[in-house]
Amino acid sequence: MKLSLALLSTAAALALTVPASASVIVAGSGWQSDQVNAADTNSLNSPWSFTVTGPAIFSLTDDFVVGDIYKLFDSSMTLLATSTFFAGTGIQGTGSFGPAWLNPAYSKLAFSVGAGSYSFIVQGDGAGGLPAGFGVRLDSALPEPASWALMLMGFGAMGLMLRRGRRTSVLAA
Repeated sequence: MKLSLALLSTAAALALTVPASASVIVAGSGWQSDQVNAADTNSLNSPWSFTVTGPAIFSLTDDFVVGDIYKLFDSSMTLLATSTFFAGTGIQGTGSFGPAWLNPAYSKLAFSVGAGSYSFIVQGDGAGGLPAGFGVRLDSALPEPASWALMLMGFGAMGLMLRRGRRTSVLAA
C-alpha cells in the first residue's frame, strides 16, 4: 500500500513538472534528432525536458543544410542562447551530428545548467531551408565514476614514481 502511494505521488510530481508533449532527454544518451518546419516556430520535439543532479551541458548542432541559426528558450520563452553563425555554404550534412559538432561550417550551441529540472524550447530561422534538422544532447559536466577511478589510479602511480625517484637519488649520493 505504501509503495503504491509512493509511486502515485512520484507520477503526480512528474506530471506537474513535465508538460504533456515534452520530449524527455537523458544525460549521456547521445544525439537526439529534431527539426523546425517553419521559421521561428517551436521544433517538433520541443519542449526538451530533463532533470539533472549536478552540472550538465545541453548541446545543439545543425547537420542537414548549412545556414540555420537556432535559439534556445526556457519554458517562459526567455531567450537563453543563440547558436553560432554558420561558417560554410552549400554543405549537405549526414545526420550523424558528431562530425557536424566538430565542423565549423555548422551552427552549434552549448548551454550549461546546474542541478535541477529544465524545459527548453528550440526554434530555428530556416535560413538554410525548411524543414531545418538538428541534433540535441545532454551530457554530465562531471566525469563518470570510472573516469574518477582512472584519474585516481594515475595520481597514485605518479606519486609512486616520485617517491621511487627520491629514494634512488638518495642512494646514489
